[in-house]
Amino acid sequence: MSRSPFRANRRSNVGVQKNSYLSPMEISHGIELFLRIFLAYLLVEFVLRPAFPAKDRSGNSWRSGHLVCHAFAAGLLTFLFVNLWNVMFVLRDPSSLPEFLPQFRSTLLYAFVLVTAAHFVIDGVLPDLIASLRKRTARVRDPDDEGAMPEPVGWLFIAHLAVLFIVLALLSQTPVPYPSDSPGGVIRIWVVIVAYLLVLRPGGILVGSVTRSWRKDIAASEEDGLDHAGRLIGYVERVLIVTFILVNEYTAIGFLIAAKGLFRINDAKRSEYIIVGTMVSFAIAVLIGAAVGYLVCQGGIEQFVQYLSKL
Repeated sequence: MSRSPFRANRRSNVGVQKNSYLSPMEISHGIELFLRIFLAYLLVEFVLRPAFPAKDRSGNSWRSGHLVCHAFAAGLLTFLFVNLWNVMFVLRDPSSLPEFLPQFRSTLLYAFVLVTAAHFVIDGVLPDLIASLRKRTARVRDPDDEGAMPEPVGWLFIAHLAVLFIVLALLSQTPVPYPSDSPGGVIRIWVVIVAYLLVLRPGGILVGSVTRSWRKDIAASEEDGLDHAGRLIGYVERVLIVTFILVNEYTAIGFLIAAKGLFRINDAKRSEYIIVGTMVSFAIAVLIGAAVGYLVCQGGIEQFVQYLSKL
């Protein structure tokens, strides 16, 4: 059998492995795997997933075709991302396919079946559960008090994140192939991609939740146009800020803030809405950009791996 062009990690003390391309998962490999799983989650939830109809979010969740398709897509994409290196090794060396079949079978159970079932149950149960709890709390609280219960999106994110950690824990017990001994470069790529995805729709959702009270005071027809334009502007400005931070062009961020300050709006409510939304949007982009800049450009990934190794 010809050896793959990828550099396989072979350990002499792991004689029970039939697949010579596999090696025990180390901490850096686990971080890289989690980023792949999390990237699949972001793509499913915020990129590939269409707008979930409101009528399917409550009262019709279990019979929703959107829910079934979404759960299946989540499991399938997670399965593909988990098997990314398996597929690459097989493509480089097709004769190694029989050696990788056990890997595909184990990830089919842990990644596809578990994630699909979890998405179906979580997205089917949690929104309705929170809606019912809100109805109960509304009896003892002010009906206009939206802080009575947290938004479903927050609970959904926490529940899905817990599932991702469970999948990671299960997969970490199985030897896996890696294209190099040190996946630091690959981790940097995943971190940058995840950062850009986070500042897009997830960042917009966070901005929208903060500015909800101001949106209530704006007419519905005006709100639709304002939200659409504001969402697009927010996407662009957050992507630009993260990019400027990564290339160390902090002066450009100042020019961007100054350009936003040129807008003049006579309506006080709308002006407050835009100012608050802009500040929150900038804060999200700066925090994510600073974190990514530290991890990618200042050795933060290596320091994090060393810290976990000492635990």
